[in-house]
Amino acid sequence: MRFSVLGPVLAEADDGTPLPLTRPSQRSTLAVLLMWARHPPTRAQLVDALWGDNPPGDAEAALRVRMSDLRRALAGHDRLVTYHSGYRILLERGELDAVTFADFGARGRAALDGGDLEDAARLLAEACNLWRDPPLIDLPDTPAMRTTAGALLEQRRDVREWLLDARLALGQHHDALEQIRALIMTDPLAEHPHVQLMLALYRCGQKSAALAAYTRLRQLTTREFGQDPGPEARALLGQMLADSPDLMVRPGSGAPDHVWALTDR
Repeated sequence: MRFSVLGPVLAEADDGTPLPLTRPSQRSTLAVLLMWARHPPTRAQLVDALWGDNPPGDAEAALRVRMSDLRRALAGHDRLVTYHSGYRILLERGELDAVTFADFGARGRAALDGGDLEDAARLLAEACNLWRDPPLIDLPDTPAMRTTAGALLEQRRDVREWLLDARLALGQHHDALEQIRALIMTDPLAEHPHVQLMLALYRCGQKSAALAAYTRLRQLTTREFGQDPGPEARALLGQMLADSPDLMVRPGSGAPDHVWALTDR
């Protein structure tokens, strides 16, 4: 079987046939169980994850109804199991996209740290491609699940930044520009993508635009945090002003020293 939670919740049989998860309650219940598949939740944890501060009057009965309904949707696959204190979904290796995402991300980061840029770019792109829009849409809007969603979205942001580091190190600055700008729009307070934008613009021959990007970053950090940008941005600014040859990708020589500073995070 295959289960997907990084976008709208999906479940597929071994032959690729989609399973009917037509009701939002089915999808949200399955999403919670999938998120906690490694550490099966108790009934109390499930009630908290599904309903938060507004549980139904008879939460135990409501939970049993949810599980019976989900069992019907998964009929014939024997994946939803009742145990002494709660419920769990049984998963095999490679069946859940969130686990595959974490695996690709970790392997891609290791390749990046080891200087294997092409392998890093491939693995990190595979991780990013597992996400679908709208992301995590079927997770219940409860405090417990907001925490879970926030952690996953932070991991996604990290992986996207690492992928852009790899692509910049490979000399793909022209192709990376649009993706860097999209990342900044998603999380404008994250400083590293602004640094990536400065480097990409400089390498594209747009030194004035790269310096303007630093100015915008400085205005942002001053307004939001009352301070100048961090050492990474300031170091890059100094190299750009000096037109340091270390900023340019040298064919056949791997990544320049400054790119390793970008990825040492």
